[in-house]
Amino acid sequence: MHQLRRPLRRPALWLLIVAVGVMFLTACSGQIANTNWAGLSTDGSRVYLAFGPRVLAYDPETQTQDWIFPAESGAVQFFSAPSAEEGQVIFGDYGRAGGFLSPRVTVSIYALENVDSGIPTELWINSTSATDRIVAPPLQVGDKVFVGTADNHIIALNANDGSEIWDYETAHAIWGQPSYRDGILYVNSMDWSTYALNADTGELIWQTPLGGALASRPVLGEDLLYVSSFDGNVHALDIASGEVQWSAPASDWVWGASALADGVVYYSDIQGNIHAADAETGDQLWTKSTGNRIQTAPVVVGDTLYIGSQIEGDTLSGTLTAYSTADGTQKWSQPTAAPLLATPVVVGEDTIVVGLQNADTLLIGFDLATGQELWRYSLPESGN
Repeated sequence: MHQLRRPLRRPALWLLIVAVGVMFLTACSGQIANTNWAGLSTDGSRVYLAFGPRVLAYDPETQTQDWIFPAESGAVQFFSAPSAEEGQVIFGDYGRAGGFLSPRVTVSIYALENVDSGIPTELWINSTSATDRIVAPPLQVGDKVFVGTADNHIIALNANDGSEIWDYETAHAIWGQPSYRDGILYVNSMDWSTYALNADTGELIWQTPLGGALASRPVLGEDLLYVSSFDGNVHALDIASGEVQWSAPASDWVWGASALADGVVYYSDIQGNIHAADAETGDQLWTKSTGNRIQTAPVVVGDTLYIGSQIEGDTLSGTLTAYSTADGTQKWSQPTAAPLLATPVVVGEDTIVVGLQNADTLLIGFDLATGQELWRYSLPESGN
């Protein structure tokens, strides 16, 4: 196990603020009792949702639930967005208490196969590598799976059997999915640092401390790595060295990852401002105030930018809004009956999907061009 050599320098007051802020945000979860928000992902055609007691796969084309895991709800909670690659779906849980005589919490990482059959089977379960919640979506690359944990670790597992390959320890939790290119894994940590690790060995290549916690994945450009920070900036790091090339400001925490398209980096802050900056220089191109609370990442399709948000002052409502990438002009907006805390996903050629932490509705599909609702999905009354 690799240990972080630089001691963490963080004011105790900041820790308290983050804890209170996270408690506030995670309390905004609609009507299903849980401690977080739903994890949403897609493989381009099927949608996956981890919504508390279970994980489901939904086919927007046929508008049917393909499968749900586990077959019956239990004590374990799932909020990590599933990773779907190579015929496998991999996700982690929030842990299971061992009881009075065994106070240790058991946290598991699951790999399902036969996911196109309607009845997926467990390929493997790893219940030994993590000791605290899995918040970050796993990343599958070839025969490896990289998993960030709330107990400060980034773990590499064998995708075929779940065995541990290596383990690197940072100084705080990892909430964002890592990114990968050419044998290097890029990891953001809540300890304010971005790490570049050898993906085969876990050896540290470089580490760059920044000015605030990093809750989302780093975004890979051609030569730059874009990092969203709670210090109210998006930082562009040199991919090779980790040196900061520029920092583009926001008005508050930048929670979600940025979106990179056509030489422009788009990002938003929790005060509800959307920003567009030149991807090479960081120069501001435009800013749009929405009046809502945004912690999701922007989604760019063509000349349109999509943002999921929470209505300011209303913990039970949200909006999905489409804006022009040219200047932030609003194209359409649709209200939702729960805040949008998970980044929307695009499936097929014409649909954008949002995940809700709501007892009545879990998924809604909207037309990309018009915002018209195409379908919505709720669990059957039996919960199956």
